[in-house]
Amino acid sequence: MQLETLQQDIYSQVTTHPLVEAITARRMDMKQYRTYMEDVYAYAQHSSQVIALSGVRLMDRQPDLARYLLHHADEELGHDKWAASDLGDLGLSPANIAASRPSSACLRMIALEYYYAEHENPVGLLGWMFVLESLGGKIGGQIARGIDQALQLNGRGTYFLAGHGDADTHHADDLFRVISANVTSVADQEAFTRMAREGRELYGSILDHAYATAPVV
Repeated sequence: MQLETLQQDIYSQVTTHPLVEAITARRMDMKQYRTYMEDVYAYAQHSSQVIALSGVRLMDRQPDLARYLLHHADEELGHDKWAASDLGDLGLSPANIAASRPSSACLRMIALEYYYAEHENPVGLLGWMFVLESLGGKIGGQIARGIDQALQLNGRGTYFLAGHGDADTHHADDLFRVISANVTSVADQEAFTRMAREGRELYGSILDHAYATAPVV
């Protein structure tokens, strides 16, 4: 598999998205960021579960992958609280945060995660992880700084993105190594590639949804 090419495709699609361009140009609206973080909060609540489910299903067939996934599931625990903390800094009350619901795109992404983790080839979940870890490690910190400057947050409200910018650089390197060593069969490579492409498109749709919430001027 050409992981470098896939990673570059993911990076290019996101960095040229109008929402990311608005961040870079300091034209991002607070409502856009809140909407995006509500989706982040929604999918972060499920990350540990779907990763662990995939790990459990791979224990007999691919124990090295299973160990990696179960360890990573533990590392993802509590990251939804990072997102909730950011939403609080952005002005949402605990009741508003608890009542928030994912966009259609985010809901479809969560559903696809569970489909692969519980019913399809669980190796496919690595494709979704590859998308998010690649983005977090490559541009997470940069995007956090851009949002902070665009919205004048003074360091508040970007803990989730900044934290993943720090952690995901190492996670992406580890994931790259694990995929290269363990995703070798045709069936596993097909599942991985399909999920990476679907995850990339759904993440783009999450950005579309947030971008569309900007006030009309």
